[in-house]
Amino acid sequence: MDKDLWSELVQQSPDALVVTGFPDDHIILWNPQAEAVLGYCAEEALGARLPPLIMPFGKDGLPQSSDGEEAVRRCKNGLLIYVNAATQALVGSDGQQWGTLHRYTDITRLRVSRTARLVERRYRDLVDSMPDAIVMVNDAGHIILVNRQLEHLFGYEGSELLGHPIEVLVPERYRARHSHHRGNYLSTPRLRPMGEGLELFGRRKDGSEFPVEISLSPLETDDGPLVSAAVRDITERKRFEQALREKNDELQKANQAKNRFLATMSHELRTPLNAIIGFTGLMLMRLSGPLTADQDKQLTAVQSSGKHLLSLINDLLDLAKIESERVEMSIEPVAWLEVLEEVAAALRPAAMAKGLSLSVQAPATPIVASINRRALHQITLNLANNAVKYTRAGEVRLELSQRLEGHCLRTELAVVDTGVGIQAEDQERLFQAFMQVGSASPDIEGTGLGLYLCRKLADLLGGHIALQSTVGVGSRFSFHIETEVKP
Repeated sequence: MDKDLWSELVQQSPDALVVTGFPDDHIILWNPQAEAVLGYCAEEALGARLPPLIMPFGKDGLPQSSDGEEAVRRCKNGLLIYVNAATQALVGSDGQQWGTLHRYTDITRLRVSRTARLVERRYRDLVDSMPDAIVMVNDAGHIILVNRQLEHLFGYEGSELLGHPIEVLVPERYRARHSHHRGNYLSTPRLRPMGEGLELFGRRKDGSEFPVEISLSPLETDDGPLVSAAVRDITERKRFEQALREKNDELQKANQAKNRFLATMSHELRTPLNAIIGFTGLMLMRLSGPLTADQDKQLTAVQSSGKHLLSLINDLLDLAKIESERVEMSIEPVAWLEVLEEVAAALRPAAMAKGLSLSVQAPATPIVASINRRALHQITLNLANNAVKYTRAGEVRLELSQRLEGHCLRTELAVVDTGVGIQAEDQERLFQAFMQVGSASPDIEGTGLGLYLCRKLADLLGGHIALQSTVGVGSRFSFHIETEVKP
């Protein structure tokens, strides 16, 4: 039979018929019923190769060609259907094959009905007993079974969903993408726990949308592979998470406002206090005339309180700068012993007033390591000041060491005291803001910020602060940094 006669027969046939050239598989005839079944109009199909147009894709991303009583074909909208597919060689009067006739009969509803009856008998009681909404689909993505929880969640009767593609439960803007993800999953099915994967949304019968979490489980049956999906409405969780994010944003903004306020108040707070402390010192030096014993005592109290308040303000301002990320850490080579000796010189009068020995121990070879000098000075001063403050008798020792550990050079300063010591359960709390533990006397002044600032500065420097302490024996606070040594 020649091509013209075949063309007339194909166009008039009630079956979906497609004719491709031989041997290149390009479509040369596409009848109206093929358009109704597969979704492509003749203008879109003619000239295209048939396999890439309507065959489902395999794991390798290539179209899978199969014929038989229950073959799968891919429609224009990406949905898969079951068809009874048959082919016939078309031979001309010269005995040579010039084309191939492809016949497709849509049997999707028959296949879905058969599988649904099988699944209904085996799994209905099980899925209805589950707390989550459950939907089962076949390997072409058509709904086979839903439980009562899913009907309630999406607002459908189960009979309304049977045979429809699973995308009917997905918002329209996500359907094409969902179809693609579904195809990928079906090519390599695996158990996918709840909460894994993309952010997903469901679409109810009334068109309303809601966020969902989905877990997937492959299931082998006598009628082919199925996928069971458990669907959970997470609207309340999302609402709670959003409220929590908003509250966190408010707290962060409030904290930033507090830090900005403290950081910008440096001059206003420090200037009057420095004047009070300075003029009190001049009066105690008796430069303006003699003082009575009571006046000396009262001015000394004013000076002591002023210095304590200035120390508190300095700690608060330093903390505000660190937490508002306004601290600039310029790193340069520093001779660490010089810093330790400066701190020892500043604290030696206070140590001598308590009868304490304050010493610095360092190797003969100068120790130089890259660090921010001001931060190192502040860490050393805070650690040593605490040691002097909480030691009633004995000594405070500032130790400096440096050693090679593998490919890293470890530089460490340690402050060792014979003070009151710290209980094991209090040692980690000691580094929290405004925390004071292990005080030898309730009248010892302090802000509880010194060690907290030390740890913050150590983190900024890429270093670490450690503590070893025994109650009644003393404590050892150490700060170290490590720098990589190039071979």
